[in-house]
Amino acid sequence: MTDLSDELAVKRATIRKARNSTKPALPAEQVLAILNDNLARIQAVIDALPQEERHAG
Repeated sequence: MTDLSDELAVKRATIRKARNSTKPALPAEQVLAILNDNLARIQAVIDALPQEERHAG
């Protein structure tokens, strides 16, 4: 779990740095790719849950 937490922290820091810069280090397309990757991971975890747990929230 720590690896994922570390990876997310790096992604957040990179995105934050890009937002605060007048000349972003990351192009918008790369930021969107990171966000889409995170969304795909979250959806995969949700899809792996048993049906009854998906609707419990």
